[in-house]
Amino acid sequence: MSKEIIVVIDFGHGLPDPGAVKYGQEYQYAASIGREIAKRLPDNVKIVFTRTSDKALSKDKSRDLAARCAVSNEAGAKLFVSIHLNAGGGTGYETLVYSPNEEANIVHAEIKKVLDKYGVTDRKIKVRKDLAVLNGTKATALLLEMAFIDNKKDMELLNNQEYFSTLCQATADGIAKSVGVAPKSAKAATITLGKYRIFTGVFDSKESAEEAAALIKEKVGLNPFIRKEE
Repeated sequence: MSKEIIVVIDFGHGLPDPGAVKYGQEYQYAASIGREIAKRLPDNVKIVFTRTSDKALSKDKSRDLAARCAVSNEAGAKLFVSIHLNAGGGTGYETLVYSPNEEANIVHAEIKKVLDKYGVTDRKIKVRKDLAVLNGTKATALLLEMAFIDNKKDMELLNNQEYFSTLCQATADGIAKSVGVAPKSAKAATITLGKYRIFTGVFDSKESAEEAAALIKEKVGLNPFIRKEE
């Protein structure tokens, strides 16, 4: 029996600490994004949330951060993903890590496809050894700064449902790939072997369709035909 794959998703901040604020409140956006990412992860990935309400795990900041790390460590997580929004006058997306790692490279590469498509600034992968949730977890930990909450343009885009959905799907796909699981978007291609046909699903992007086609070719030995829907 294969070992269970556990991914911890951490919604940054929580009352009484709302996190960064201006065109919204960070703790609310972090939860919305985190839940959407979780919905889009494959069923064979067990998801554990550090908090499930608007409240932090402790009113004391240091205890709150330690408790988040403890959730991950006690769960035996393979990957810890903390969702945040940035602030300070900048723009764009960035991935923060304690030290360079392959999981971050994979997740960032998937998200970068969306950034490039929508013209969002890629602030790259950055090392931050001072962040508690990055150095207090046994699992590989990533902190994703999804946008700048004090940048009106960033937030208008994040509030665009198409962009929001695409960004969350890319993040989920990256997480799945980083822990060695086929993304849920690829699994939408349902392969039915019989005497007459194989049916495949509809995908949001050409990249996802091509990944599914490659999977079918690898597993079944057939060459699916990809057609763009008008």
